[in-house]
Amino acid sequence: MVVSGEAREHPMGIVGYQVAKLLDAITLKKKDVILQLFNTTADDQKNVDQFIEKFQGIGITILSAKFINNGRIESDVLISGKIPGKIFMSKSPGSLTGWKITQLGIEKPKSVGKRHWEFSMCYVGLLWCAIESVVEWGNHIHEQ
Repeated sequence: MVVSGEAREHPMGIVGYQVAKLLDAITLKKKDVILQLFNTTADDQKNVDQFIEKFQGIGITILSAKFINNGRIESDVLISGKIPGKIFMSKSPGSLTGWKITQLGIEKPKSVGKRHWEFSMCYVGLLWCAIESVVEWGNHIHEQ
């Protein structure tokens, strides 16, 4: 996916570019690129192989994106067409995109009748948190 410089100045373009780079890196199993796109810890470096395995072939649709405090970006996404989530990003000159994913939120599977989102927010260990959330959703979907 090629995104013009102008489009990357708007939140939707910035998030779109980040997600495109992430999905490409997952497909090509480029661990170094994945680690550059996230605000990572030593734990994330240990979990990158499992992250790649769990996210192979998974799509991410960006529903909305906006600038929030301190120039950060908050976006609403849909993972695999079923899992509502949030991605928060901050500027980072150390990233190949100029941005890093700093926080993830994935709606927890809810019981029948619940109408509000109950988010599991991750601030550190983002790759492991993403793995656990996708597994939890996978189990929930298979139970139905």
